[in-house]
Amino acid sequence: MLTTIVPVYNGERYLPATLQCLAAQTRRPDRIIVLDNCSTDQTQSIVRNFSALKCEWRQHERNIGLLANLNHALRFAAETQVLHLLMADDLVKPTFYERLLAALAAAPGHSLAYSFHEDIDLAGGVIGPAKRQPAGGPAGAVRKSSFLGRQAGLNTVLLPGVVFKTDYQLPVCEFREFPQIADCLFLAEWAAQCRQIVAVPEYLCQYRLHPFNATSSNIHNLQSWVLDEWRVMQMILPWIEENATIHWLRGQKLACLFAARSWVKVDMMRRIKPEYAFQIQATMRQTVGPIPALLGWLALRGRDALWRWQGRDTKAETLLKAGIQ
Repeated sequence: MLTTIVPVYNGERYLPATLQCLAAQTRRPDRIIVLDNCSTDQTQSIVRNFSALKCEWRQHERNIGLLANLNHALRFAAETQVLHLLMADDLVKPTFYERLLAALAAAPGHSLAYSFHEDIDLAGGVIGPAKRQPAGGPAGAVRKSSFLGRQAGLNTVLLPGVVFKTDYQLPVCEFREFPQIADCLFLAEWAAQCRQIVAVPEYLCQYRLHPFNATSSNIHNLQSWVLDEWRVMQMILPWIEENATIHWLRGQKLACLFAARSWVKVDMMRRIKPEYAFQIQATMRQTVGPIPALLGWLALRGRDALWRWQGRDTKAETLLKAGIQ
């Protein structure tokens, strides 16, 4: 029993493509529920008139916000064996469910399987990732410490690229109030308590970068866009079981990584809102200190130089071109 939940608010722009990607699956979901957060556009009409497969449309009495809508979606875990949360502007490729359900077949209850993901632009063209992981080959179990280490470094698995084996049980965690990065923390918290993690080494999910997604809506909020990243890093870090020396080194690495990510944001905002760029820079320095700030800056400048030499845009340039501003 596979249930796919599609949380949506005013999704008329991309929802048809998302529903169509479900209809194109080699193994279709047994149940598709669109959780409408009081849309004011044609979302309801799109769902009700979609003839390629049956979809349930449910609307809240009021707009409860994205995270509350996601937590409402989690309640359906008790009604299914496998749960998938697919955002209304993202896509999965035709063999997504076939491959991930096969990977979970032998896994015990309260497990998860995930695939790699690509970034796409408004028109669906692939624009990332800049560095692709080796794809192909069989699915394989992932060590919990390895998965949590990547999540702590915000090298997160994409939420729509994950299926959860719930075995008709409610989840042990929910999405917390981190508007920009709640999915990263949720996946880490689930993984910390789950019984098995399985990776399917294929690019089967696509994340759409556009001016209307959560990144764009939170980008001018210093707490959500910048400081929450550091808070989530620090929350996940204690869940990683390793020896004390390696754990300390990981903490130092996370400080430098946070600084480098903040410098990307500074580069973006210098072209749009210079005073905000200065605020991000000052906040980052105050949070991690001058040495991680410097090391993060050097690492980013080295990567930028390499990418320009390869004829590629920097991370800040890629995000700006995608309309994230």
